[in-house]
Amino acid sequence: MASSARTWFYETPENSPYLLQERVNSNLWMARLWDLYFVAERTEPPFRMSAVWHGRPLIIEWEPGKWFRLIAEEDVPEVLSAFSNILQLHAALTYTDSEGRIVTEWHRDGGEARWREIQGNPIYQNPVRLSA
Repeated sequence: MASSARTWFYETPENSPYLLQERVNSNLWMARLWDLYFVAERTEPPFRMSAVWHGRPLIIEWEPGKWFRLIAEEDVPEVLSAFSNILQLHAALTYTDSEGRIVTEWHRDGGEARWREIQGNPIYQNPVRLSA
């Protein structure tokens, strides 16, 4: 199945766990992350999938056509780069959540509203604006 972010991020995908996994994972494999496999946890907006990559737990969440979030226990630059390429967007912001995980977000609208939301809120530590 030829797949792109259009089939799962830019348009709302079917709520089939199998199809969702195939679409997202095939994009990652095309981005040369052959050893990464996400499993669907929530198949309706906001979508949620999880994986373990090189012993590191990863979670992705997204609202089709609006925002995408990667949650990781530690820095995973290869995965960040792959999702930026797949989504054809630059990451908008990053922060550490209340559980100490690194969260990176991409926003089609640039993320200004989300940036204002996290600034000054003690739940979000070390916020960094990545693109404007």
